Amino acid sequence: MNLLPKSSSEFSQQEYWEKFFKNRGKKAFEWYGTYHQLCGILHKYINPKDKILVGGCGNSTLSADLYDAGLKSITSVDISEIVIAQMNAQYTKSHPGMTFLTMDLLDMSFEQESFTCFLDKGTLDALMSDGSKDSVERAEKLFKEIDRILKIGGRYVCISLLQEHILQCLINYFHNLGWMIRVCRCEEAEKNEENINTKKKKSPTEQQFSFPVFAIICTKFKKMERMVPVIEYAPSEKTIERLSGTEQLIERIKSVQHFATLCHQITHEGKASQDVFIELMDPKAPQKSPKYTLFIVDRNLKCSNKFAAFVVPQGRETDWLFSTNEGRRHLAENAKFQRLVVIHLGRDHTFANLETVQTELSGVVSSLQPEDLPSSTQIPFLSLGSDVNQRREVFRGSSDSTGEFVIEEVDEENNGKQVTLRRLIFLSSPHVIQSEARVIKEKVDLNYLSCQHHLVMTEELQTHLKKLSEPTKRVLVLGLGGGALCSYLHKKIAGVTVEGVEIDPTMLDLAKKYFGFHPSETLKAHVADGLSFVNDVASSDSKYHCIMVDVDCKDRSLGMSCPPPSFVESSFIQSIKQSLTSNGIFLLNLVCRDDSKRKEVTDLLRECFATVSVKKIKQEVNEILCCLPNKFK
Repeated sequence: MNLLPKSSSEFSQQEYWEKFFKNRGKKAFEWYGTYHQLCGILHKYINPKDKILVGGCGNSTLSADLYDAGLKSITSVDISEIVIAQMNAQYTKSHPGMTFLTMDLLDMSFEQESFTCFLDKGTLDALMSDGSKDSVERAEKLFKEIDRILKIGGRYVCISLLQEHILQCLINYFHNLGWMIRVCRCEEAEKNEENINTKKKKSPTEQQFSFPVFAIICTKFKKMERMVPVIEYAPSEKTIERLSGTEQLIERIKSVQHFATLCHQITHEGKASQDVFIELMDPKAPQKSPKYTLFIVDRNLKCSNKFAAFVVPQGRETDWLFSTNEGRRHLAENAKFQRLVVIHLGRDHTFANLETVQTELSGVVSSLQPEDLPSSTQIPFLSLGSDVNQRREVFRGSSDSTGEFVIEEVDEENNGKQVTLRRLIFLSSPHVIQSEARVIKEKVDLNYLSCQHHLVMTEELQTHLKKLSEPTKRVLVLGLGGGALCSYLHKKIAGVTVEGVEIDPTMLDLAKKYFGFHPSETLKAHVADGLSFVNDVASSDSKYHCIMVDVDCKDRSLGMSCPPPSFVESSFIQSIKQSLTSNGIFLLNLVCRDDSKRKEVTDLLRECFATVSVKKIKQEVNEILCCLPNKFK
């Protein structure tokens, strides 16, 4: 028989509870944990001298368990006459002095300041089934009664799931009364007691309740002017964090709930989608950025190696293998694990070594293990060696155009030799390298070009220029960045004049100072809006043999991260065509995950140009569109 209500709104109805306990009979029903699961929390905040009122007791054994543990002054109330009759019949002789009364918690008959503790295990959740006006009024009536019957220094101990409507109402109400509030995580209560006691072995994830359980301890203080109520959060028995306000507390609780819900979904669905990732913050750290980002990767094939974690060293998170869904899936395939958690380490945080990362994350990672994995399984933490710190920050700054950016260096091995790579990273897109240079003996190697799509663009340009008879050729690059592409073209292709256009003067300064960009008569830089620059060229007699567009799109929600939509509008494409010589070439770096948008761009280009070819780049989303205004004979 299904004893759970069809909808949560039934929780607050007396008729439902009458029917529930009649059907349930004498078998105890424990909301949010048994006494043995909660005793660590309860005895920390309730002592034998307390005069205790248990509200909404139901047929739980909690009151009797507390009595047996030495807490003798216990009054238990419930709105159901049936359950109170059951409890009196069961405990009158065995627990003398323990009282069970039928009473409405919203209108109690007790005298003012009669108790030192009000214990609520799931009752508030039953009364406040949703965020409706009626539910809020019920909860506030309960809170008002709790305030009335508790003495100064008394405690309201509430065991709850703290759904958002309850969380906001409870925290704000007692904070406004000037009470001290502490919220504790009850992880033991989240385990299914029936599964634990069964002979059949269950995995930890199978035993877990699908939502976190919390104990909220509200201590009554006399409200005084200028006194700021204390707010604390205790994620574990050993950790108590003093918070600055209710918003910070609510944020902490929501984060725990989000993580637990995600873990439950991943476990019970049995497979994570490609897009599942979790960001973990360190609330004590001054940095507001995530300390860890966890990507969950599942393989469809069954194998003996079930689960592992892979820690990506700082500075390597931009590698294709770690930064893309395809790369991480390839990594899981090579590692031969059914589920792999790929861990990125936060840019602004420090990590001593792989062992400290493993220690800090072991509990979190174990929550993500497959459902059929035994609880005693040792989860391997893999990495590229023991050194997790491979990044050195050279410079950090910001500009109006790009926001915050960093220039950093990373050492890597290349053909058995260690090389230093200097990178420009926009913190708005921390997993994307904007510019990269190889540094040898503190000098930038202009013969090196890191980006595969830049190499493809260069190869296409060289092939095309060989067909031209002009002694000098002009190349325009929209999107200078660190200047790596412009410098490389200037050095590698004889008889070419290269001009780069960059809207952000800060980027030009960085290109000169950190990336070996040295302007000359044949290597020029223009600080200008690329759109306006091309439009001006189109209306002049100045023409280019090649125009390259490699401009980053700041809006990641568009599904096209390169170029911005304004660079693929019909009017601008026409300006590009008019700015080319009759035998020129237009090369566009397109990064688009939206198939319909990709088709729109390619269709537009085919309308404007005589020939359009697409060069796919292996293991990258980038593709180079090569456009000719006229067909070569």
